[in-house]
Amino acid sequence: MTWYFAPRMLSALIAIAILIVLTRVLGPADFGRYNLTLLLGNLIFSFTFHWLAIAIGRFHHSKEFEGKTIASVLGTSVALAFVLLIIASLVPLIVPGSWIDSLFFAAVYCVSHAMHELGTACLRQYNEGPKYAAVTLLRHVLGVALAVLFVLNGGGYQSALVGMSLGAALPGAYALMFALRRSGIEVPKYVALKAYFLFGFPVAVVSSTATFFAMSTQSLLAIFAGMEFAGYFAAAQSLASRTLRLPMDTLARVVGPSVFEELEVRGTTSSNAVLVRYFSFLMLIAVPIVVALVCAADVFANLMFEPAFASQTQGYLRVLALASLVFGLQGAYLSFSFSRSKKTGLQLGITVCSLVLHVVLSFVFIYVFGASGASLAFLVSGVLGFIAYYYFGRKIDPIAVPFDEVIKALVGAAAFAPFGLWADALSDVLAQFGVLTLGSLVMFVVLVGVRQTAAVAVFRKAARWFALSGFSS
Repeated sequence: MTWYFAPRMLSALIAIAILIVLTRVLGPADFGRYNLTLLLGNLIFSFTFHWLAIAIGRFHHSKEFEGKTIASVLGTSVALAFVLLIIASLVPLIVPGSWIDSLFFAAVYCVSHAMHELGTACLRQYNEGPKYAAVTLLRHVLGVALAVLFVLNGGGYQSALVGMSLGAALPGAYALMFALRRSGIEVPKYVALKAYFLFGFPVAVVSSTATFFAMSTQSLLAIFAGMEFAGYFAAAQSLASRTLRLPMDTLARVVGPSVFEELEVRGTTSSNAVLVRYFSFLMLIAVPIVVALVCAADVFANLMFEPAFASQTQGYLRVLALASLVFGLQGAYLSFSFSRSKKTGLQLGITVCSLVLHVVLSFVFIYVFGASGASLAFLVSGVLGFIAYYYFGRKIDPIAVPFDEVIKALVGAAAFAPFGLWADALSDVLAQFGVLTLGSLVMFVVLVGVRQTAAVAVFRKAARWFALSGFSS
């Protein structure tokens, strides 16, 4: 699992570095435009290619498709890419307007992102860990290098999108060529394509809930408060998402194939066992990040952004960290109730209702509280969506929520919180991170002491590694 999880975690760190760089080279207004176009590209991906990537993970081991899922997906993806790029090229010629011009760049990013996601999905099924790691890491490294190069040469936010698109497309092309040699390509049968779509499309839309929410909120902020405030909110939301939701979603992607494989091969009990252990690792990853962002928001905002930018993002960041945790648990854990039972249509219905409610809440909260109301709307919408997921999920495919693991995680959070507040009160950067590091170690020791499953597993693995390395002597 390390080959698949560790690169995604490193990618999250690189994504934060990208955020730091782009907020500085673009400024708040252009960063807002960049982020909205990026979100549009991700939304297009959700409606076009994402369900195909999901189908690879869900049906590659399914006997009914005779191991031809990847070949069918590759054939469908080629056709979709051509259609999408043609439409995106023609629409600006028919419908004038500066906002329409960004559609083409969003479509280019969408296709590039799809190449990467489909390619890595194939590598994951082939158990090609080293190749998966290389393709995953190269995307961000190459993308940020090209984006900064293009922007510094006067290209603006659109050139940053081109750079990030190339960063995704080039490694993705390598992964797809490998998949093509391994599985071939074919025109999908109608029955198979229907099964992929009926299962994957609702999941794809649902898994993009946070993107829908972010775009609606940022658009309302741009309209009512100005593009600068949309940029500030986008920076805080991106930081919370990439430090918290990205690791949680990454772990879900890594564990998901194992959950479905156990379900298909050994049954529900075995699949449940994988989920319970997985939940513990979610807690181990997410809770320290949430506590750090809430208790030491000033530390991270001032580290990541210029002073003027940081002062505008601190208030957003605390609330959005909590919202990201709620959305993360909803999408990375509770959603398995719907995907295992193949009731993704119900999941889609809940998501659509949640999105409509979120738009209404965002409008009301921004109107009443100003720009700060945007983050409050995010949190309230997340909590309501979480309750709906839990309620309906229990009815169709109950999966255990190990509340003992939640309590243990909260004990660890309580141990870390004083160190976060202490770091927030300091002014020296090295001292701040020294205190936060100390707090992390104390929290880990506490978690091991209360027998938190994931912490104990990490401790034992580290102890074995040190023993094999000769450190014990």
